[in-house]
Amino acid sequence: MDKLNSLLLAEFYTATGYFDRLIFAFSDLEHLHNLPRGKAQMQKFIEETNRFFEDELYSLNFEATQTDWTDYKKIIKNYNGLIEAFLKSPFRSDKVITAAVNYINHLYKHCFEIHNFVIDSTVIEIQLPRLGLIQEENIESINGAAQKAPLFYLDEINVRQYHQENIKSNSSLVFLDIRREEKYDELLHKGHMSIAQNEYEEARKYFYMARNYKETAEILTLLAWTYSLLEDRQQAKIYCLQAVKKDSQYGPAYNDYGNYLLSEGQVEESIRWFELAKRALNYQNREYPYINAGRAHALLKNFDQALKEFSLALTIAPHHIELHETVAKLKDSLNSKMDFTENDNVRDNGTPII
Repeated sequence: MDKLNSLLLAEFYTATGYFDRLIFAFSDLEHLHNLPRGKAQMQKFIEETNRFFEDELYSLNFEATQTDWTDYKKIIKNYNGLIEAFLKSPFRSDKVITAAVNYINHLYKHCFEIHNFVIDSTVIEIQLPRLGLIQEENIESINGAAQKAPLFYLDEINVRQYHQENIKSNSSLVFLDIRREEKYDELLHKGHMSIAQNEYEEARKYFYMARNYKETAEILTLLAWTYSLLEDRQQAKIYCLQAVKKDSQYGPAYNDYGNYLLSEGQVEESIRWFELAKRALNYQNREYPYINAGRAHALLKNFDQALKEFSLALTIAPHHIELHETVAKLKDSLNSKMDFTENDNVRDNGTPII
């Protein structure tokens, strides 16, 4: 396979992995495809993707056949399979490269729309794609509506420049790194999909295989997660510690380790790990350690501190509906407790009842 094709294949797997996670949440978890907006979203995707292939492959006399858009999962698989086959072919074609980049951007455009729909309609957190060569478009609003999920895109000029720089370096190690990255992304995606389908042992196998291609703090933390789902918390903690050793700035490893301690009843020790997670530089969902620290303080009856933690989490993730409800309930509880203390909860001599 040509090096440029291999580079694009890795980006293709990143995009399709993100898209698949969204479709799983959109359809299997929340059944948003049954809502009018959901039906319109999927029909729009099918129609626009049909036009994409007609426009991009017009020289092949490509013409989309009439399809039932409700069978969208099968259609999506066929779309992706076609692009994947082109990228894996032994032939070098500038037209294929351009078409692949355009298709990846086509996917990200619809990911942007679907992800914002999911955020507006549910409290599900969906992992964003790993930033390789993709960039994030700065879009604050569309038609006055705030956009909570980012729009990603791939610049073909940057891809070709990156490829040329690697050719000039004349290093086979660069190509091997691309292939490893490609397989790593593919196996990471399969592991996430297995977890979504409650196939934890299968997920563990995929994450182990991904680790063989590239050992990162991310994959070690994911292995820890699968062990926790398989009720082996001790092994989960071991992998979290390995992740911390691998990358001391990878926040999820600290947060997950704290969670395992919290589930074991080591509440105060868990807070220390959540604090470490907050200070880690590499953390996509930075609200999590604040939420978990709030849970820990609530267990310790430190309700004021718990409220502070939850409120800080809200400043990071203002779209988190459940967190809004938690903060509101905690505020009401604290206000009720304060009223009770001031009015009824004192002895005749004014000494508060403890």
